[in-house]
Amino acid sequence: MDEEGFKAGLPAFADATERFYSGRMGAKEYKGVSGTYGSYAQRGGEKGMVRLRLAGGRIAGKDIGFVRSAIEEFGPETVHLTTCQSVQLHGLEGDSVVRLVEDALDHGIVTYGGGGDCPRNVTATPLSGVIGSSDPDVQPFAKAAERFLLKASLGVRLPRKLKVGFSNTMENGTDATARDLGFVADGEGGFDVYSGGGLGARPKLGLLVAESVGQDDVGPCLKAMLDMFVEHGNYEDRSRARVRYIRDALGDEGYAREFRRLMEAAMDDPDARMPAPEPLGICKKGDGSAPESPRARPQRQEGLFYVAYHPIGGNPEPERTIEILDAVEGMGAEVRVGPNQTLYAVNLTGIEADELAQLADDSSRTRFQSSISCVGSRVCQIGLRDSRGLLDRLVEMERRNGFRDGTLPTVRISGCVSSCAAHQVGALAFMGCASMDGEPAYEIHFDGSHVRGKERLGTVLGRMRESDVPGFMEDLGKAVESSGKDFYGWSERDPSRIAQVARSRLV
Repeated sequence: MDEEGFKAGLPAFADATERFYSGRMGAKEYKGVSGTYGSYAQRGGEKGMVRLRLAGGRIAGKDIGFVRSAIEEFGPETVHLTTCQSVQLHGLEGDSVVRLVEDALDHGIVTYGGGGDCPRNVTATPLSGVIGSSDPDVQPFAKAAERFLLKASLGVRLPRKLKVGFSNTMENGTDATARDLGFVADGEGGFDVYSGGGLGARPKLGLLVAESVGQDDVGPCLKAMLDMFVEHGNYEDRSRARVRYIRDALGDEGYAREFRRLMEAAMDDPDARMPAPEPLGICKKGDGSAPESPRARPQRQEGLFYVAYHPIGGNPEPERTIEILDAVEGMGAEVRVGPNQTLYAVNLTGIEADELAQLADDSSRTRFQSSISCVGSRVCQIGLRDSRGLLDRLVEMERRNGFRDGTLPTVRISGCVSSCAAHQVGALAFMGCASMDGEPAYEIHFDGSHVRGKERLGTVLGRMRESDVPGFMEDLGKAVESSGKDFYGWSERDPSRIAQVARSRLV
C-alpha cells in the first residue's frame, strides 16, 4: 500500500471536518470529502463515525491493541460490527474523527476507501482456515486483494463504490456471489469468479464470468474489474453507477465476454500481478484442556477452539469490547468480525474459550436474537427507519413469549434501500420504506438465501406499518410453535405460510 499517498489528502479532510462541525460547510459537501476516509457525519450533524477497514474482518497481532486503545481513548458512544466485516465507532467529536483516522493510518489500519467512490473493505469467510475446508484459506487472499485494490485505485476516479468478497465454505456466507466481484473456492484450489452482482436498489446475484481461476490469476481478475468499471461505468448518473448497471447495458453475455477480454489483457500486465497471499499458519498449540461452555466449538487445529459472540444488533458495549480485546490479546489469539455481525474469538485453548464465553455472556441466546440490523435512523444521516429500535422491540417480544430457540428465524432489518443488513438474502427481512398514513413502515421480504449453491433473492411480500411488525412476528412464532417444528422446517416446503400469517397486517 501507499501510506504516503493516503496521507496526502489528510489536510483537506481535517480542514473540511473542522469547517463542517463549526457550521461552515454543508452536510452534502462534507460527505463528498469525508466518505473517502471512511467517516460520515451522523444524524443531526453534531457527531460523526469512523469505519476501520479490516480485510476479511480479521483483527490480529498489534491491530488488536490498536482497536482496543482507540475505543479507550476516543470513547465512542457505540461500537458497531458491519455486514462488510468492518468496525465502526460512532458518536465521535469532530476533532476525534480526524485524530482517529490519522492514528489508524500511522498504525497501518487504513480508513481510506471505507466510504466514497472507492474499493470497500474486502470480505472473506471469517472462519476460513479454522473450520471446514481450507483449500484455499481465503483470509490471506482478502488481505492481499485489499492492498492490491487500494494501490491500483489510488488516484483513479471510479464511478461509485466497488465491493469484492471471497468465500470457501457454506458457513458464514459473505454473499460473494452478490458482489461487484466475488471469488468462490471451487474445491480444487482455484476460484469460480462472479461479477455484476450487488444488493441495494435493483439487486442482482452475480454472473459466473470465469471458472477454476488459478490463485495466481486473482490479480488479473481484480484489474479487469477496475478496468471494466472505469471504461463502462456511468459517470453522469450516480443512481445507475454501480457495476450491475454495466451488466444491464451490455447484457449478460456481453458483460461476461467483456470481463474475460479485460482479464486476458491483464494477464500480460505486470502491474496486474497481486503479491502472493501470506499464509496465516496457526502456530498456537492446545494445552490439553477441554472447554465446559457449550458455546465453545472445536477448530480444525487439534486442541484449539473458537467462541462466537453476537451482541444484539451487532452493537457490543464499548467497555465489553475493550475487555474482550484485552483478553484475546493476552491469550495470543485473534478475533474476526463476521458478515452476520458476530465477533469470533479464535485460536483458544479450552480454558481460554471458557474465559471468553464468560466475558461475552451478554451474547444472543437464540437464532432470532442473532438477527442482523443496520445502525438505523437514530444514528445514520440517510437512514429512513429506526431499524435497531425495531429489533430491540422484537427481541423483547420474543423473550416475553418465551419462544423456544428456532421458533423465529434470524431476520435482517435494513433502515432503507441501502441494504446495510443485506435484507434481500434473508429468509425473512424488513426494509424501511415510505410512511403510510404518516406512520413509519417496512417492506417485507421472504424466502431469500445466501447459502452456497442455494443463493437467491427474496420475494417482496408487501408493506406493513412498523407498529404492526411485533404483532406479526408474535403471530408467526405462535403458528410455528404449534406445528412442533422450527421456523425453517415449518416454512421450507411452503414459504407462502409466511404470507398467510402476515396477510391481515399488510397494506
